[in-house]
Amino acid sequence: MRLQGEEDDVRDEEYAPGDIPAYGADAQPAIAARMAPHLRLTQIGTALGVLAVMTAVAAWATYPAFGPDLPGGQGGQVWTIVAVVCAVVLLAGCVFQLWGWRRAMADWRDDRHASLRWVRTTSYVVHLVSYAVVLVALWACIAGCVAAGFAATSSALLTVTVLLMLGAQTLAAVQYVRESGPPGTVPAHMRRLIERDRARVARQSS
Repeated sequence: MRLQGEEDDVRDEEYAPGDIPAYGADAQPAIAARMAPHLRLTQIGTALGVLAVMTAVAAWATYPAFGPDLPGGQGGQVWTIVAVVCAVVLLAGCVFQLWGWRRAMADWRDDRHASLRWVRTTSYVVHLVSYAVVLVALWACIAGCVAAGFAATSSALLTVTVLLMLGAQTLAAVQYVRESGPPGTVPAHMRRLIERDRARVARQSS
């Protein structure tokens, strides 16, 4: 006959010592350690978002002046303004993701106690919205480059802007708060859909 204490010892052997929080403690150090790299990626992506806003504003400031004999035009400058707005919105999303990760890390490390349910939900919505923002920004930057002429300084800045925005979105905006798994990138979503479909087929065949 095995005593209760012996059963607990056997179950505990299945886990690494660092994965088992102290009894009565709310800290989850294993989750914090596992997700720390995603926090660092979010920090890098947010920095790229700041640079994207700066280059977008510079592209708007250096856009060719209006005039019948000058390149560019009012329509092209409007697209540049759209690019600026998209860069600011994307940066706001990156900042929220960074804030959400820091809040979650504080909770997992037992530095503070806070509900993460609404943070996770909002973070997931933000990562979906970031795709639409990047698509609009891509269109706006291309339209602005065409209107200004690809040799213009603003065109080069718009090109840099969209590249920085893609980096910010990939590294930060899609990093929705979670306890495990890959970020919300398109390949990751496709893998989830494939796995879900395989599981459905397996259930139907069984």
